Amino acid sequence: MAEARGYRVLWHRGGVKAAWQPHRGAITLRLGMTDTATVCSLAHELGHAHHGDPPGHYGPMELRADRFAARLLVSPVEYALAETQYGPHPARLAAELGVTVKVLKTWQTLHQKELAS
Repeated sequence: MAEARGYRVLWHRGGVKAAWQPHRGAITLRLGMTDTATVCSLAHELGHAHHGDPPGHYGPMELRADRFAARLLVSPVEYALAETQYGPHPARLAAELGVTVKVLKTWQTLHQKELAS
């Protein structure tokens, strides 16, 4: 998806998990993370790229990128199936869906707001 949108994906050692570098049109990811952490970090940074965020993000931009990642990575159908099978346990659901607990909880919050609307 990143490359389809014209962004380069680069790798770095040490430091932050991931970063959107608009001046390079690139997202960098730290080597050595788990697959789940890598995918979730990439999705989060895609959120920054999608919204044209500058470097040095702050609160509202971070929340918006978290929401973008949650929408991108969690399918309502797959979530419902996992919850039916495993119950409401966030860590188990996140593992089953291949996302971090943070992404899962962000998705749950978004979904609850949509249901309330």
